[in-house]
Amino acid sequence: MLIYTPNATPRHHYVFNHIMGYLGIDYSITDDVNEFAASDTPKFSYDKKPQQDELHFYAQGLLNESSINIFSPQIGSYHNIITLFPNVEETSALPYDVFSDVFFMLSRYEEYLPFVPDEHGRFEAGHSLAHKHNFLQIPVVDHWIKHVAEVLQQFFPNLQIKKHQYSFIPTYDIDQAYAYKHKGFVRTIGGLLRDKFRANLRAYFERYRVLLHLKADPFDSYAYQFALQQAYHLNPIYFFHAGTYGKYDKNSSPENKHIRHLLNTITQQATLGIHPSYLSTEHPELLATEIERLSLSSNIKITAARQHFIKISFPGTYRNYIAIGITDDYSMGYATDIGFRAGTSQTFYFFDLLDNTSTTLMIHPFAFMEGVFKRYKPTPTDEILTVVAPMIEEIKQLNGTFISIWHNESLGTSRQWKGWRNVYKKMLVFSNQ
Repeated sequence: MLIYTPNATPRHHYVFNHIMGYLGIDYSITDDVNEFAASDTPKFSYDKKPQQDELHFYAQGLLNESSINIFSPQIGSYHNIITLFPNVEETSALPYDVFSDVFFMLSRYEEYLPFVPDEHGRFEAGHSLAHKHNFLQIPVVDHWIKHVAEVLQQFFPNLQIKKHQYSFIPTYDIDQAYAYKHKGFVRTIGGLLRDKFRANLRAYFERYRVLLHLKADPFDSYAYQFALQQAYHLNPIYFFHAGTYGKYDKNSSPENKHIRHLLNTITQQATLGIHPSYLSTEHPELLATEIERLSLSSNIKITAARQHFIKISFPGTYRNYIAIGITDDYSMGYATDIGFRAGTSQTFYFFDLLDNTSTTLMIHPFAFMEGVFKRYKPTPTDEILTVVAPMIEEIKQLNGTFISIWHNESLGTSRQWKGWRNVYKKMLVFSNQ
């Protein structure tokens, strides 16, 4: 495929690489009108106006820029799918600038603009364009790329488009490996005293029973997870917290022999990644130490990460990842809502808007985290799948990837998570059909 566009920028290359790469189409870019006119290969132009009567996509101009400007895209619609840069150019193959649309969402342009952060310094789902215009639960980028594929096949019937298959990837965040076990003497005694002084007798006696091996630790759901993963032939990813104890960081050290045994069990059945501590988001230099600690305790090279509390700061978080050798991020989603933060269910490379350049960091967006329905949008457990199922079904129809987040405690036996194993099992069955 030959693409004519004048003055191609890193933004052009990024978005063409993503879309054409996803479609499996080799391409080249030219700004030579004579070369373009003489070519008899499949081709299209991306500019304000077509050169002649070729296949043409209207260019709004966002990709020609190199700076970040404060603006909000217009909203349009095509085939009942929201679009962001609509146009009325009759010569354009689509009534919107599909390449600017894709770039705006994948680059997370809006998160570089001024916003009011939540208590954890996060960009909230409610501030997003997708939430405001009711397309957060729709993988619009996947639809937009499908529109491009349909146009290309219509104009070039012999063009081969790559076929994709739906996939499901279960992931788990291990914030606290155990509720009571393997905490160390000081934390264990402190927990008992705290429960006693607060008159929390249920927790006090539960802790005693667990420590005396009379009861299973309520966060110890690993055997249950492994059994289901084997039954459904799943390839899960575990993100393990390895930070120092603090207000939002409660896990036991991976250097503890019992935690090392758990890590060994996990790595025999799953991929292991780092779950950077909350403190490391304020002190990025800590992340290298945490990765080394987890790597030494598990004998695994750590190259995947998901932010604790889904605490992302653009572009700092991802720049830090790249600097210390993280190649794959699984943080692209919201802690407070389900859906598609970047508008897609597919993997994509991080584009650093401040440097105006593409990077090698691969982003794997998630669409669902169980905590949303527990803390931010309390929902009866028997209604959760009804809410999530349409989103999963749409991913299936688009041959996308559904990534879910669960925690070991939500699949355990604590009273506050009663009934959630049923939710998990139903979601697994539905997602894996």
